[in-house]
Amino acid sequence: MERKYIKLNDNYSHLSLGNVINVIKEESKNKTSAIQSEVFCALFNLDYINESTVNNYCVGSRSIGNDYKQIYINLQKKYQQDEKIFIPIISNILTIISGTIYDINNIKLINENTSLKNIDYKLYNISKNDFYVSKELITKYRELLNNHDYYNLFIQMLFFAILDKKQPLYEDEKLKNVVETILANTDISVVDLQNFLLLELNEGINFSHSLINLRNNHNPYASYHLGILEYRGEFSGKPRYDQAYLYFKEAAQDNHPAACWMIGNMLIKGIIGKKSPDDLNEAIKYFTKAQSLGNVAAINSLGLCYQNGWGVTKNTNKALALFKEAAHKNYAYALNNLGLYFEKQGQNAKAYEYYQKSAMLNESYACNKIGEMFRLAGQTAEAFTYYEKAIQSKLNETCLWAYYNLAKYYYLTGDYQTNILKDLNKAIQYLEIAQDLIESLEELLWIYYDQYLNNNDDSTLAKVYYYKDLIEKHPQYNNDIANLINNKLNQIKKKKKIILP
Repeated sequence: MERKYIKLNDNYSHLSLGNVINVIKEESKNKTSAIQSEVFCALFNLDYINESTVNNYCVGSRSIGNDYKQIYINLQKKYQQDEKIFIPIISNILTIISGTIYDINNIKLINENTSLKNIDYKLYNISKNDFYVSKELITKYRELLNNHDYYNLFIQMLFFAILDKKQPLYEDEKLKNVVETILANTDISVVDLQNFLLLELNEGINFSHSLINLRNNHNPYASYHLGILEYRGEFSGKPRYDQAYLYFKEAAQDNHPAACWMIGNMLIKGIIGKKSPDDLNEAIKYFTKAQSLGNVAAINSLGLCYQNGWGVTKNTNKALALFKEAAHKNYAYALNNLGLYFEKQGQNAKAYEYYQKSAMLNESYACNKIGEMFRLAGQTAEAFTYYEKAIQSKLNETCLWAYYNLAKYYYLTGDYQTNILKDLNKAIQYLEIAQDLIESLEELLWIYYDQYLNNNDDSTLAKVYYYKDLIEKHPQYNNDIANLINNKLNQIKKKKKIILP
């Protein structure tokens, strides 16, 4: 099969020479005069170069020639001794952009040039999209940008585009490089991943059996996936945590990031072990390992550990720093943790900001929280939209409070702002979905008591007994709830003159 070159100026995902020239052309007042060869000659301080050669280098389908790289190697050495060495080159670029002679020998005045500023901002944004630009370089670029040092920033990005950018890349080589970078800190091979993906894509009903065979050949992806299946109870109909733990341990030995996090999570929740100091310390070790392997969930989990003092000394500032680190990576649960923290601090505007970011990721808990904020502000139409959004997740990921809120504040009573009509059947349906909440059980109890008052039906009375029994078995059942129920029942007993337990 013919290997296809990536054209490094096809899109703004590469901090390449071609894109540097493209951005300069875009900024130019006269687009026809800012031709590639002219810009290329200005960058390399040349009088003439063959047009076809320039096109190859600018498009990125051929490596930049060593002769041209050598020009920049020499410039880089001189630049380290005297940063003014690039003033003539940048002055020539600004001349092309403006269409008038730009002859200046002062870096401060160059930094005040709006066109250079615009070019730097565009190239900086491109650099953030480039997989091969390291975080360290991005940080360096950002510092120069924040300091308004557009002169030196442009030079640094030129050095990368001409000397460091890998050109050309093949499509298959790019993919391989990305995968190998992801797996760099693990003991997992690309072949392991390929074998697992082939199995997942091609196997049908025999998938589980083949997965076990793959695991027996020491494939960490297979071990991890088997652990997840056991954790969810998909083999025996109920979770087998001990077996899941063994599979996760196998994958974790090869530094599988998610397997390390799963072990830490099981320990911290007491799913395995007894939440003893030793167990919590072990959880911290696994979370830290998962974090070092790039697992964002582990960053959030470490934040929870510092927030609550699980296995570490309680440290709110450390917890918040970890939550913010994970939130920066768009991890919804970290955004929720920050929202909850600021909500408890009474900083509702700050809480809303974080919940809103999480809700934009369609996280159910955050959507419900935003709904609550709108409802309490009297904006029931907006609240309804977010409650509805909250119940769009899979049931095991859905915030049950959203079902409760829809039932209680909309379908039990109706709502004129949203034109929602009272719908008792739908209210009951939603409350039954959310019956893990004692509040939902209470609402169901009141509904069936009211119905019994009207129909004296034995099946309705059976529902009353049923929900009263569930409430009394609920972990949150207490004296206050018992007194509330008894007071309600006593009123009904007097009215109906019936005998109820």
